[in-house]
Amino acid sequence: MRGLVPMLIAGAMLSACGDDTHVSDDDTSAGDTATRPDTPTPWIFEDDADEVAPSLSPETLQAALEAALDASMQLQPREVKDLHDLIFPPPEDGSGDPSGCPFFLTYDYGTAKAFYWQGECTTSDGRMFSGYGYAQYYQGQPVDFGTIDGYTYYLAGRLEAADGTWLEGAGSVTEYSGGGPQLDGFSRAMDGTFAAGGPRAPTSSWLDGTRRPAMSVSGWLYPPTGGKNLMFTGGIGGLSDFPGGVTAVSLDDLTVRTLLAGSACGNEFGGSASVRGPDGSWYDIVFDGPTDDDPDSTPAALCDGCGDTFFRGAAVTATCISPAPYVAWQTRPW
Repeated sequence: MRGLVPMLIAGAMLSACGDDTHVSDDDTSAGDTATRPDTPTPWIFEDDADEVAPSLSPETLQAALEAALDASMQLQPREVKDLHDLIFPPPEDGSGDPSGCPFFLTYDYGTAKAFYWQGECTTSDGRMFSGYGYAQYYQGQPVDFGTIDGYTYYLAGRLEAADGTWLEGAGSVTEYSGGGPQLDGFSRAMDGTFAAGGPRAPTSSWLDGTRRPAMSVSGWLYPPTGGKNLMFTGGIGGLSDFPGGVTAVSLDDLTVRTLLAGSACGNEFGGSASVRGPDGSWYDIVFDGPTDDDPDSTPAALCDGCGDTFFRGAAVTATCISPAPYVAWQTRPW
């Protein structure tokens, strides 16, 4: 009963508040609905009156793919890690300071260790922290194909040393390598945008805030035969050498596998890629080469180095690109 009394009082107050002035959401008599801020937009917009023609040539699409692949092969996650460690060296295992600047905790999982920090503060030695970060690093970590060494760093904020060297960003970086007698695996990834400056910051296109990667490049080498496999997944924008006004390239498990790694088609990528033109339209390219899911069933007639290309769902001239430069390495590509 006590809970019902306030509800009855509230209801009485609402019923006494100017019923004549209330306009429901469905009442269009209060004026022109076009001027109302809550007027719904259409669920389905009309098709473009004029057909949009593709503006990028096969040569431009090829050059855009090559620019994205070349940049992906040069991912530099270690630049972010090293600068982070320079400003805030990894704390000693087992340490932690929930009341310090910054707040930090460490974790020990045996072959894997980690630390976390957060803060909006300045230390007594002049370092400044804003935001938070998390790092995990591993040595001799067991995996399906052996053991690996590597790290992953997450950052959402800014660190600055007393001499003005700084790092800021929002995203993560990863690197690992290792394996066993039958397989040597490796990976690099950058997801986010990072920037740095000051006297000890490296000069790097990955740390000037212009590149926008969400890219991972992973691969393996099969030592008994020298067979190689490399896979690109994600997207990248902000490259100055994109041709023809291209603004971004997306790679969906784009794979190159050599014949010595069991491929039936060594001169064509597998997977797919998409290129975004200057008007925002996407060009989708589907290749016939090997992938992890289907490594050895490419018919010889389709193994021509060219991918079927589509613009707004309609087929256009095929895009051709050689995967050979991306498996020219002898041990690891980095």
